Amino acid sequence: RLLKTCENIHLPRKFKAILDKYEHDPESLRAAGLAYAVDQIVDLVTQDVAGVHLYTMNNAETAKYIHQATHALFNHQSLG
Repeated sequence: RLLKTCENIHLPRKFKAILDKYEHDPESLRAAGLAYAVDQIVDLVTQDVAGVHLYTMNNAETAKYIHQATHALFNHQSLG
């Protein structure tokens, strides 16, 4: 819904294909979107980014899913 209000934006081809494929299937769209997000995080971490910031629109279930799928990728060192 939010993307339909945006004009003149460029979406990655893979992401656009997901939106088009699951436009009328909200459950599958959510699952594919979560998989896409996890894949992006894996790609970023393997390229040595220090961390990622998620915009989940206050959806704790989404944040929890992504955290569970990716937390092992990050080096959790003590700051003390």
